Amino acid sequence: MIVPVKPPKFVIFLFIAILFSKSLYAMNPLLDYPCVPSDFGILYREVSFKTDDGLVLKGWLYPPQDTTGLSKDFIGRMMAMPDSLKPERKEYHYSNSHNPTIIICDGDAGNMAFSIFYAYHYFTNGYAVFTFDWRGFGESAPWKIDQDQLCCAEFLTDYNAAINFIKDQPEVDSAKIGLMGFSTGAYLSFAMIASRDDISAYVGRALITSLNDLTANLQKVSPNRNFVIPQNYPENLLPLKAANKVRTPVFLIVGEKDDRTPVWMSKKVYKRLKGPKELWIVPEAEHGGVKGPEMITYPEFFTKTLSFYNKYLK
Repeated sequence: MIVPVKPPKFVIFLFIAILFSKSLYAMNPLLDYPCVPSDFGILYREVSFKTDDGLVLKGWLYPPQDTTGLSKDFIGRMMAMPDSLKPERKEYHYSNSHNPTIIICDGDAGNMAFSIFYAYHYFTNGYAVFTFDWRGFGESAPWKIDQDQLCCAEFLTDYNAAINFIKDQPEVDSAKIGLMGFSTGAYLSFAMIASRDDISAYVGRALITSLNDLTANLQKVSPNRNFVIPQNYPENLLPLKAANKVRTPVFLIVGEKDDRTPVWMSKKVYKRLKGPKELWIVPEAEHGGVKGPEMITYPEFFTKTLSFYNKYLK
């Protein structure tokens, strides 16, 4: 049974206000975590893993769990929790169960602390959840970030390392891995299902067609910005070119009024997909913020995505 727990409205707006105070499609990493899962009474394991080029990245692995007390009142609150309100940190015990697992990846700003809100709705519904930080983000290895660049191609190396790492963890069913990505994270996640055959389900919100299409559109939205396409990003892994070889079940979500990754982008990719697929154009929703699809339809967004994951991961 899918039971999304609805945080108080003021909590959602606190979360959104900080997350989207950062420019969308601007590389803007945050090194400090405004909060950690244990601040809300959430059980998790801090992990580190290495990329093929030798960098150490940071991740959080959440086991399936029920939460009580503070977590239901404060989940999604992206500000420091007063020490007087923090529950005692729970001791992590390994489980013998192998759980279907959802990997939620960062976008182009902030760090994985901003994924606690999303993770909550999946680990309370029977999934393990893994989040991690790209190089140059959070407590992962330092990396020089050009804030005008749309993304770093090296993030693909990070993502592959994250997937390989999580598949080896005792709490994880390596045959039931799902991905979730938003905006920049959506096309980085799409590159994974285009290049690997071990992902069982993918949810992407605000997917692009190509970096050229994205840049042309962003220049209309923000004519004074100088957006830079990474020259080493593999074009064959961009959604429009890769779509026809993807067989992983895909669920695309886009806001009807998204002016950065408009509906036509998701439609073009969707049309080329050959495997199981779903498309949800969310009425009145924009690219993100308080009018993003997950907020304007809350909690329907999580009900729908949980149903999709349940179909292909359970």
